[in-house]
Amino acid sequence: MPLTVANIIDVAKISQYLAVLDVEKGSLFGKRVVPETPQILSNEIFAVESWYNLNPSDPSLIDTANYLYSLCRGYNLQAQQISGTGGVITPVNPTQIPNPYIFEVSATSIVPTGATSATLTAFIGFNVLFVRNGIPQSTLNLNGDSYFSWNKNLGLLTIHPAAIAGEVFQIYPI
Repeated sequence: MPLTVANIIDVAKISQYLAVLDVEKGSLFGKRVVPETPQILSNEIFAVESWYNLNPSDPSLIDTANYLYSLCRGYNLQAQQISGTGGVITPVNPTQIPNPYIFEVSATSIVPTGATSATLTAFIGFNVLFVRNGIPQSTLNLNGDSYFSWNKNLGLLTIHPAAIAGEVFQIYPI
């Protein structure tokens, strides 16, 4: 979720404080940052916060706040952690893989006798492994042998040669 202008102002204020700490540490441990960073942040925070208080719906305020955020440089992530506005990584739930189709070719099967294509809507978005009579098939046409093509956006399976009654087809989504 993108940061709001109010979040960016909070992050900038914390970043300014962190920059002051770094400048102060620099007098003991050598130069760590540009000593003007806290003052630059202060000026920009004042400008953005003043404009935000006058007109929070001004569309140019988003760009100005993003500029302020960019000035926070190396402090922005730590400031987000301190303020509690840091991002969250949501674990991805893998899509449930549909069950494979294993059938004997007939006039009423998924790929009927004599057909050279079928639409498998349950497999849209997946790649497929196509096994014909126990032999995994290739998408390459080698010597005019048996092969297939798969369009995962449309769910269109195209086979060569045409399906023959009694063949065993196995189609696995992967």
